[in-house]
Amino acid sequence: MKRIITFYLSLLPIALVAQVLPDSLQLEAFLQLAEARSLDRQQAETDLELAELDFRLFRASQRPQILASANLPNYQRTVSEIVQPNGTVLFQPIRNNNSALGLRLTQAIPATGGTLFVQSNLQRFDDFEGNNSLYNGIPVRIGLAQPLFGFNEQKWAQQLAPVRLTEAQKQYRADRATIRTAATRLFFNFLYARTELDIAIANQESNQELFEIAQERHNLGKISDSDLMQLQVSLLSAQRSRRNAEQTYRDRAAQIRAFLGLSPEADLPYPKRPGTPPEVTLEPEAAIAEAFKNRPELDRYARRILEAEQEVARAKGQGGFQADLIASVGWTRSAQDLEQIYQSPLNEQLIQVQVSVPILDWGAQRSRVALQQARLELEQRQVQQEELDFQTDVRQTLQQVQNLQQEVQLAQSLTNLAQERFRIALESYRLGGIDITNLIISQQEKDLAMRTYIFALGDYWQAYYELQRLTLIEF
Repeated sequence: MKRIITFYLSLLPIALVAQVLPDSLQLEAFLQLAEARSLDRQQAETDLELAELDFRLFRASQRPQILASANLPNYQRTVSEIVQPNGTVLFQPIRNNNSALGLRLTQAIPATGGTLFVQSNLQRFDDFEGNNSLYNGIPVRIGLAQPLFGFNEQKWAQQLAPVRLTEAQKQYRADRATIRTAATRLFFNFLYARTELDIAIANQESNQELFEIAQERHNLGKISDSDLMQLQVSLLSAQRSRRNAEQTYRDRAAQIRAFLGLSPEADLPYPKRPGTPPEVTLEPEAAIAEAFKNRPELDRYARRILEAEQEVARAKGQGGFQADLIASVGWTRSAQDLEQIYQSPLNEQLIQVQVSVPILDWGAQRSRVALQQARLELEQRQVQQEELDFQTDVRQTLQQVQNLQQEVQLAQSLTNLAQERFRIALESYRLGGIDITNLIISQQEKDLAMRTYIFALGDYWQAYYELQRLTLIEF
């Protein structure tokens, strides 16, 4: 039953997409639909969720931790060897229970890398062979476990965790902008194919009409065989161009269906040519400042440098002189009655220092530190270069957008003039005012102007959304 429900739920998004697609496919509606259904969007949300969970895990590790432990029951019945005072061994039957309970509170200290702890333990030993019981307990013990001169993992984790979270949050916005950029490119590939098909259909119909007119004139002896054959070649070429355009359009439509998760047989609306994007008036330095504020690059650079510095500190702290301090104070007592453990415990103190000093390592420690130091310097140089490259990308994309604004306007004016010129030339040819060569030239100029305009418009929109991706500014 669960599988059946899952199957129908998997079909639901396809049905919803089919319902929301309008008669004409507009760019903004397509971008919203693509962003909502893209697998990249799901991946971006998963990456952000994992980063937030990782940060939540770090925050939890910095809070006090309480751990309860128990060894209950711990019963055994066996025969065991017992060493006698004179050194001999006797095998005696043993039947006892040695149970224990414990409670421990720990608190990490990121500044020093140590751990403060408070604990309480109680142990009871029952000797069933001797018919007696004994308690041993620690009502309370307060202590500190502190590494000395070593690598402080907690301090570095405290510095890296918020940087990683901020980077992931900004990366999520950047990933969504990347989806829109990719979807824009896909939309205009579809629009290019549709435009080529429209041109091919119009040219075939126009050439068919002109060929029929030419046949009538040829029968009347008004045009030569060469002119008629030239029109026939143009007609065959138009038919071939239409077939090629239809195949390209089908290929682009299949890409759209796959991107939106539609079935291969789903009808797609006619792609509507978008207007010109809003004019972008932005200075390069302002664009770079917004990009570094909104995008994850600066946080990524900072995180990479911190990680490299962490490895240098690790190499210095883990391979040389090592010392650990463990100190505690508390109360302890062993008695036959449980009450005595807590009523009159004995004072307890513990201090311990463990030292580890490498005597001979043949320069391994110096090599480890030098290796990590070299990697840190390399990472710093790479970050500087990547930062300069990113600034260059922002400047070039902004310049491209500003240049394409003028190019689109010029291409649109050229298209209008070329279409009007072809209309006039076509009427003139019908009336016998111009020959077929001038008409074909006019038609070719019209088609070239339309292609140039559509490509310029597509380049402009793609550069526009690329600039949004680089700066994360909603123009």
